[in-house]
Amino acid sequence: MLYHSLEEIEPDEYAAIYFTGGHGVMWDFPDNPQLQAITRSLYEQGKYLTSVCHGIAGLLNVKDASGNYLIADKTITGFTTAEEILAMKKAVVPFLNETIAKEHGATFAKKRPYKEFAYQDGLIITGQNPFSVRAVAKLLIQQLSK
Repeated sequence: MLYHSLEEIEPDEYAAIYFTGGHGVMWDFPDNPQLQAITRSLYEQGKYLTSVCHGIAGLLNVKDASGNYLIADKTITGFTTAEEILAMKKAVVPFLNETIAKEHGATFAKKRPYKEFAYQDGLIITGQNPFSVRAVAKLLIQQLSK
């Protein structure tokens, strides 16, 4: 249940943001200015940006104060082109996460389709697919426990 709208979120009250997966987020996350502002604020405060699967769409278009993509020069992962093909959704989705990540300057790491894989690059922790939720959570918990 949503208790707060995005307008009511105070990024300084949070340690991280988690972008959930699912194909629907590919329409909802990438160009939402409020979500981008929250994400940018968290990152600038040294807080964690996490995603699993298609949730990476929430990170793809976020820019820093200089106008550079936050993911530029970072290694990230998310639902791969091969996984979209295997899911028979390549022709349905508005873009391919892997393609946009590379176009925005990221290195896109990946393992075999539908195998657990999570990657951390500084404050950004990403998981390749639904099987990577636990791995992303473990990485975040390790960081928050320091």
